[in-house]
Amino acid sequence: MNGRYTLFRAHDIRGKREAFAGTEGERLGAALALYFIHTLKATRVVLARDARLGGAELQQQLLSVFCKAGLEVLLEPNPIGTCQFYYACLSHIDAAAVMVTASHNPASYLGMKLVGPNLQVISMGHGPAGGLELIQQLYEANEPINEIGRQGSVHMLDTLGAFITYSAELANVGSRDVSGLSVGCDFQHGSAGCAIGRALGELGVHYSALHLIPNGNFPQGDPNPGIEASMQDAKAFLAVKPLPLFFAYDGDGDRMDVLYKGRQLSPSLVLLSIADELVNLNKDGCEPTFLFDVKASPPLLFEMRRRGYKVAIVQPGHSAVKQRMNSSRTDFLLCAAEESAHYYYQLKGMDGTRYASENTLFYTLLILKAYKKNPSLFETARALQDAFYREREWSVSITDEQDRSAFLEKVQLYLLSRGAKAVSHDSRGNSLGATLYRYGLDEGATLSASWFQVFQRLSQSEDNLLRFEVLASDQGLGRSIAEAVKALQSGFHQTR
Repeated sequence: MNGRYTLFRAHDIRGKREAFAGTEGERLGAALALYFIHTLKATRVVLARDARLGGAELQQQLLSVFCKAGLEVLLEPNPIGTCQFYYACLSHIDAAAVMVTASHNPASYLGMKLVGPNLQVISMGHGPAGGLELIQQLYEANEPINEIGRQGSVHMLDTLGAFITYSAELANVGSRDVSGLSVGCDFQHGSAGCAIGRALGELGVHYSALHLIPNGNFPQGDPNPGIEASMQDAKAFLAVKPLPLFFAYDGDGDRMDVLYKGRQLSPSLVLLSIADELVNLNKDGCEPTFLFDVKASPPLLFEMRRRGYKVAIVQPGHSAVKQRMNSSRTDFLLCAAEESAHYYYQLKGMDGTRYASENTLFYTLLILKAYKKNPSLFETARALQDAFYREREWSVSITDEQDRSAFLEKVQLYLLSRGAKAVSHDSRGNSLGATLYRYGLDEGATLSASWFQVFQRLSQSEDNLLRFEVLASDQGLGRSIAEAVKALQSGFHQTR
């Protein structure tokens, strides 16, 4: 039996492809069907996949089980990106939904992302009856689907054209806004290239495409633009053809790295560059709040506030961000950016209702519109990014719980001795899902001449993995802090 740590993760179902072999797909499908029918009270399910190896076979197994259970299946039979999948959900808002994908993971992985009616988040602890927690229990109980006397129906979907039209209208972008621009794109052999490439072409954008054809073998490396090895071809291309804007998407297209003049512009600073465009799209009397994950830089938060924008921070992770955006009763949380290159927005449904979700095509078009209108916005964001030091995220894996606690205690004692304050909740008491150690900062509202911030959390998607990142006012201070924390790792048995 596959346990929680091989298939059931914090935000989705995911594991090595062999974990889905044989009848495992049918068993998972049965658990999902029981949850959809009895807990969500859904009679329809959107079923889609990306181009991952094994995805077609798993989609077929799920299709068979769902039909056997009497569900109406709204089927996207060809590979699509996850953001197009969310549009299909938006178009059939009463349906539950399954996307067969393993996102940015290596080619050997397979998995599923789940959505309830009204784009409801379904993950561990999120969703009716605990979401994935109940689905895991149903899976482990291995209850069969009872024959109900009628076979479910299948309706074929083809949402590509409608998704492109919807995204352009959502961004209020026409050819006049972006035509004539030249950009580069690396699709990492994932499934987002068809929609994004077609949209750019129709709007008159000249784009150079790397790794455009979907290929589940991912010959360029893991479909993860956050990994330097997977971006070697992109860097080589830009060395020969130095385009000012270059976009890189992960395997299912819900992550989007933006390179400005050959270097990554952090997602929070991308949001800064298009903040005016986002506000202009939402002149409905509500003052919007921009949401950033806890790793966002203090200079960015300070600059957003200086320009008059409302900002807040949130713990990272799809489920946490969407749940926060959907559940706020006091602020209109318009959009969000994670430093992992995930972008969120309050999408408009067919009836005008808003649903927090992802649409990288929308953001791509809005970035191009902002750039054509005022390229200096991106130059200003780059200058702000270069004004502080960043030691990029690194991982520490300590399996033994006592050793891990002892290591974290040493880290805390060291950082407190440097004058830092530990912060684990925002000003309204919401958990950050991490600990921030801050020195020389007043809740990100003011900056001292000398400051640092250390991000620390236990990964929700990988076992026993601690993550750290350091930001500082200058390179000397930042490196000294990072080296000291890394030195504390010695003496503890590490498995990674």
